Amino acid sequence: MLFEKIEKESKDIVFVYTTCAGLNEAREIGLSAVNEKLAISADYWIINSIYPWKNVIQEINQCMLMFSTQKNLGDKLMKHIESEHPYSVPMIVKCDTAMTNQEYSFWVDTTLSSQEDYMDQSQAQEKKKEEEAGYRYDKLK
Repeated sequence: MLFEKIEKESKDIVFVYTTCAGLNEAREIGLSAVNEKLAISADYWIINSIYPWKNVIQEINQCMLMFSTQKNLGDKLMKHIESEHPYSVPMIVKCDTAMTNQEYSFWVDTTLSSQEDYMDQSQAQEKKKEEEAGYRYDKLK
């Protein structure tokens, strides 16, 4: 795989992290950000957290939610997370990357800049059926 040091700063890939109370919350925030084309992906998993809250040590299970996006979308994504997040003091962090493989960078750029709306799996299957039916119909003429 080829890697390139990204020189186009606004197209750099960044990671944005936050924690959520549970899997459903992480999924909802992740899905809304991806559907709004603020992130190319949202990955979430269960974590164990230890932190002080109001001078009491908390030891709880949470979900880590990690987004991949372009640097020029990072601030918008952080505001989106903040507006969707139920915590009174959510942890939202943006981290730069040093290098990204070219194929991934190209895919991120073309996907996020596309004007086409996303569809879910059932919509994609229905569209495929319609296209196949239309293709056969045109072939019969």
